Amino acid sequence: MVYLAIKSRSKQLKSVGKVGAIPAIFNINEPILFGFPIIMNPLFLVPFIFVPMLNATIAWFLTSAEVLDRVVLMIPWSVPAPIGAAWAANGSYMNALMVVFAMVNAYFIYLPFFRTHEKILVEQEEERAKRMQQAQAAQ
Repeated sequence: MVYLAIKSRSKQLKSVGKVGAIPAIFNINEPILFGFPIIMNPLFLVPFIFVPMLNATIAWFLTSAEVLDRVVLMIPWSVPAPIGAAWAANGSYMNALMVVFAMVNAYFIYLPFFRTHEKILVEQEEERAKRMQQAQAAQ
């Protein structure tokens, strides 16, 4: 989501993406959750609920099939995700790859919802700019 926001055509999303980029690396996602907003936004309800469920189910099945190593250590929540997954499972690179897969999976599931939200915001920004120009011309 942060990558999408930084590359967005919307000024609002671009600024939220820039502000939220560094905190997101350390699992601090409030700038994104409340800046987009994802919280209380019916457009993002479906991916916000189903992406974590899907990724957790995939990870559970891969752990049950012994493709992923089991977690043996509780690490601080602020450790970046792929590193944290590897450390929690005694340095398992497969767990780190699962996190990268989950991130790519989330990217593609969120993409159509994000594009729709971006389109709405760009239209609002263009409308606001037109009104500003009209107000300046009237003076």
